[in-house]
Amino acid sequence: MRATIRYHFSEKKLNDYIVFLIIAFVFFMNVSEKVSTLLLVTLFILSLVNVKQFNYQKFKPISFLVVLLSIYILTHILIDDVFSVKTIEKRVSLLALPIVFSIASISEKTFYIICKFFVYGVILGCILNLLEPFVNDFNWDTYKFLEIENKKKIVFKGSQRWMNHFYSIHFSNFLDRSYYGVYLSLGIAIIWHILSWKIIQKIALITFFIIHIFLSNSLMGILGLGTVFFFAVFNYRRAYVLFLLPLFFIVATLISSRFLDYISQTWTYMNGVESIPKDFLRYRWEMWKGSVELISEQPLWGYGKEGFDVAFNARMHKNVGWSYNILDNVGFNSHNQYLQVFGEAGIFGFLGYLVVIAIYIINIMRQRTDYKYLKYSFIFLILIFSCSESILNRYFGISFFTFFYCFFLVNNSLERKNCYFC
Repeated sequence: MRATIRYHFSEKKLNDYIVFLIIAFVFFMNVSEKVSTLLLVTLFILSLVNVKQFNYQKFKPISFLVVLLSIYILTHILIDDVFSVKTIEKRVSLLALPIVFSIASISEKTFYIICKFFVYGVILGCILNLLEPFVNDFNWDTYKFLEIENKKKIVFKGSQRWMNHFYSIHFSNFLDRSYYGVYLSLGIAIIWHILSWKIIQKIALITFFIIHIFLSNSLMGILGLGTVFFFAVFNYRRAYVLFLLPLFFIVATLISSRFLDYISQTWTYMNGVESIPKDFLRYRWEMWKGSVELISEQPLWGYGKEGFDVAFNARMHKNVGWSYNILDNVGFNSHNQYLQVFGEAGIFGFLGYLVVIAIYIINIMRQRTDYKYLKYSFIFLILIFSCSESILNRYFGISFFTFFYCFFLVNNSLERKNCYFC
């Protein structure tokens, strides 16, 4: 009995269990918040059991995530009127995952398996999104899709109205379209840069993901796809290939009516900021403007998490006219991570977030690995994504960001020639 316990709690076996949980976590990250949260908690606890394997050299490049969390906690304690454990709980992965990756030993084989299972999870997410309309929008008695009440979400009309359940703003209730698009974009980058599948298999799966980006009408997905495309062609070190990038966005504009609409609106109001309507970019303009106004009033320490939420709701009520009932129920935020962290934690939080990004880029530039462009693709996805979403305020955002930030920085010497397992 004792021998069995010692065997299962040996450092090697504990590491095997940790690796298994990492693989499970990255698979369910795109599928279920509840399951992935449970896996994250279990993963963190098991890592603490194996704390003897903590490696400071691994922890060093990812330690500033913990510093960023500390800034959040300090401002919350000092500025907010009421301390809320739930506020800290949302960002606990900024502490948990750096510790996990400082303890876990990840071989080259494991690295590729983790990447593959992330792709498998994204595939499952795509399948669930295709099934979702049949669960929520289909009447099995009449064998017809239900009528879409919000007419603004309709793209197809007449006999093709059923397609709105698969391609329109109405599509993709399973996961927020912006996060969905960014997950798909990183999945494409992993397939292209890492997985040594046959080229036909790669192209088929990449095409499948691209179709889903356009099906969901995800603007962040389209911009993310452009980012992945840029680093994919840049990897060839042929400057002329970059001329394909404008062609990509022209094609994207022709395919996505929503993307075309935003491009035309941006062009229209470029020289007339004062004439921008309140609903521009789905009210994001007003959210950004309101956030900037609040930051200018309290730039040093910010408002704290709860304080900024209250101040933001009051400003949106004043500027846009939304009722407090709507604001409290929906839980709006800045829809911009740079403004969000500035509003919550002041200049120190803002600089902390920028330093986290800068440390990643500097470390990747120093790495000797064939997969630099995959890692660049990830951080530039985050840079762009942060312009439209407050990623550290959503579980799907903070878990994605923290996991791959640590995962790519800790695994810093992988070479394509050593990939026997992908």
